[in-house]
Amino acid sequence: MRQMLSTRRPGVLVALLTPGVALLMAGCGSDGTDKAAQDRSSAPRTSATAAAPSPDPDVTPDESPSASPRPTDDTLSADPATDASAQVDEAFRAAGVVALQGNLRYIDPALGTPEDIDKADAQCTDLQRNVANPDQVAARRFSTGNHKVSTADGKRINTLLSNTYCG
Repeated sequence: MRQMLSTRRPGVLVALLTPGVALLMAGCGSDGTDKAAQDRSSAPRTSATAAAPSPDPDVTPDESPSASPRPTDDTLSADPATDASAQVDEAFRAAGVVALQGNLRYIDPALGTPEDIDKADAQCTDLQRNVANPDQVAARRFSTGNHKVSTADGKRINTLLSNTYCG
């Protein structure tokens, strides 16, 4: 029997696809600071620069001039893998925020503002501390002067946060 994908809850689909899209976008493009490409394009191309220097007969293979020196504490640079990992973490965080905003709007169209992300972080802290009446706390926290969030929506917000956002 063939099952069809439900379109009743587009927020779930967004939550599932957003991290993948964010990763793809994080790997694409450049901020225009590719130093190696700039150096290559600005260097004059002559036959003299293409010629390799002749090896010195007095130098042994271990002491070759092209061998890279061992880095010292002063010359150690930041690990590129750490930078890439930080970028991936940032991309996942951004994707999680976008998914949370969409899912909050699904619960209540008045929700999903950038301020609600700060409220969600505070609500996650309260959920981890097992605060009394978390649904009422969420309803009060996400309510504004112009819009009141019900306790039932507070429960839905807590379920959303527990299942997808709170780490």
